[in-house]
Amino acid sequence: MERRGGGRKREATRKRHPPRPTVAERFDAVDRLLDGAVTDADGLWSRATVWILRLALEQSVDELWSKVAPELARCPMRAQLLALRVFAGDATAAQVATVWAALSRAAHHHDYELAPGVTELRRWREQTAAIATTLATAAPR
Repeated sequence: MERRGGGRKREATRKRHPPRPTVAERFDAVDRLLDGAVTDADGLWSRATVWILRLALEQSVDELWSKVAPELARCPMRAQLLALRVFAGDATAAQVATVWAALSRAAHHHDYELAPGVTELRRWREQTAAIATTLATAAPR
């Protein structure tokens, strides 16, 4: 028995996702938040900045994996951080792990802690940008 329209139905139910922002676009969004250009973020701008930085860091790691070991992109981030030593060196892997841990901790709201300040956010932005550049230029070993 032939099924008619089955292919069209399956295609119609597939979700079409817009392309994800580039790492550079994420940094542009962070810069706008830090400069106060985004006025409708209210009290959420600092945590939004942290989340965007963490996404940029993780995307930079993903882009390295796409070049050197695509199968690692499916692993949990902690496993990726361990594997990063082999592909990017101990110093870079340690820096990525340190910044990722700081961003992960800051991203989660705790009633007893203040949100990160502008100085801390700018430092994380610079560290994340430096890591992104290092990972983008890392030669496969």
